[in-house]
Amino acid sequence: MSELESIIGFSITAATVALAVAILLSMFGRRGEATLSLILFTCFSLVFFGIRAYLKDFFPFTDKVESFMTLSVLITLCGMIYRDKVSNKEFITLLLLALAAALTTFVFTDHIRYPTAYLRTIWYPIHVPFSFAAYAFWFLAGINAIFAIRALRGNADGIQDRPLVTQLNRNGFIFFTLAMLFGGIWGYLAWGAYFMWDPKILWSVILWLYYGNLLHIDNLPRFRKWKIPLYTIGMILIMITFVGTGFFTRSIHKF
Repeated sequence: MSELESIIGFSITAATVALAVAILLSMFGRRGEATLSLILFTCFSLVFFGIRAYLKDFFPFTDKVESFMTLSVLITLCGMIYRDKVSNKEFITLLLLALAAALTTFVFTDHIRYPTAYLRTIWYPIHVPFSFAAYAFWFLAGINAIFAIRALRGNADGIQDRPLVTQLNRNGFIFFTLAMLFGGIWGYLAWGAYFMWDPKILWSVILWLYYGNLLHIDNLPRFRKWKIPLYTIGMILIMITFVGTGFFTRSIHKF
């Protein structure tokens, strides 16, 4: 056990270092080397998740360390998928978010926490990564919007040059809708209800409605000029939903 836990510690450290190196290489325009470093990050992360899954005999998405590492990996994968559609500065900014999530894992005292009975259902391990995948898409949409703020100095037509924002939102909305459906089923099995007046659930609904409404903003000329600011604000709502309710409320989803 202790040997495997040592490998876990090494793998998460190596993954974080590889991610930091990828950011530095990207800053200097060394795309090929940065991609290799991101592949190493992914491989070390898979070792981390694989050993934890083996020790738990369950999917490794059930504690703070695993949650933040999962978010880091999915943000990175989202960046790699859209690497050719965003600027290098946007790509680096997204990777910095992934690095922040990875570094956060070192704040916590890490030890293997075995999942309780109500977590041992297939719906929970599907619900979590789908939620985080949505966050990743929406974070990139927000970053893409931030770099488009200069368009607000001209006319509203300049905002239409950011169709990627809407595309990313659409992808995130699909993933988050599925995550909420899976989470509802898991909630029914765990607590006997598809919905409860819980801070995490309420903020998730708010987030879902917020991004769902933003999908229509391109078809509303009067509100189109607010597209970029609203997508930027969305990043704050994500942090409230994920971090705020997880640490600063009495939610049943509290870390």
